[in-house]
Amino acid sequence: MTTPDAPRRRGRPPKLTREAVVAGALEVLDESGHDGLSMRAVAERLGVGKMSLYHHVADRSELERLVIERLLAAVELPDAALPWQERIAALAHGIRALVFRHPNATPLLALREYSDPVALRLPDAVMTALRDAGLRGAAMVGGSRLVFSYAIGFAQLDLVGKVDSAGDSPMAALPEAEFPHVVAAARETRNHGLDEQFDLGLKPLLAGLAAIAS
Repeated sequence: MTTPDAPRRRGRPPKLTREAVVAGALEVLDESGHDGLSMRAVAERLGVGKMSLYHHVADRSELERLVIERLLAAVELPDAALPWQERIAALAHGIRALVFRHPNATPLLALREYSDPVALRLPDAVMTALRDAGLRGAAMVGGSRLVFSYAIGFAQLDLVGKVDSAGDSPMAALPEAEFPHVVAAARETRNHGLDEQFDLGLKPLLAGLAAIAS
C-alpha cells in the first residue's frame, strides 16, 4: 500500500538540501499561487516524502520566509553614492521586475514582516534613500510604502492590462467632449511602452517625495 508521504517519482530520489526545498517551493508558488504552497505540494514536486522536508525547514511559515528572502536577495541594489532619486527609481524598477517575474509572491511581499538581514536589505535601501532625501519618521515610512505600492501595483497592471502590439487603448476612442482628460492621457501614452509609462509615473512620485522633504 502506498502511504500519503511516499515519493511520487520512480527511482532513487535526489539528495535533498535546503536550497532544493526552497527552489521547489518557488516553483510551486509560481505555478499554484500562495494558497497552493504547502509542505505536501513541495514534497510532491521534489519526489520525496513530506516528512523529509522537516529535516531542512521547520514548517510552512519558515518555507515562505526562505522563499521571499531568496527573491529579495536577487534584487540588485543601486550604488549608494548615486543621488537619492536615481536610487529610488532603480529600486522601484527592481521591485516591479520581481513581482512581474513572480506575481504569486506578492502576498509574501505584502503580508510578511521581514526579520532576516537578507530580506531587509531592500526595504532598508529604500528607506536609506528617502532619509538622504530629507524624510524622517512617519514621512519616511509612508514614502517607503508609497514606493513599494507603486512598483507592485504597476507590475500587476503589467500582467493584466497590457495594451496590444499596436499600442492602442480603447480609452482613446471615448467621446473626447465627455472624457477630455482620459482621452488625452490615452493618446499621450499610446506610443509609450510599459517601461516608459512606469517612468512617467515615477516622476510625480519623486517630485512629491522631494516636496515633502523640503
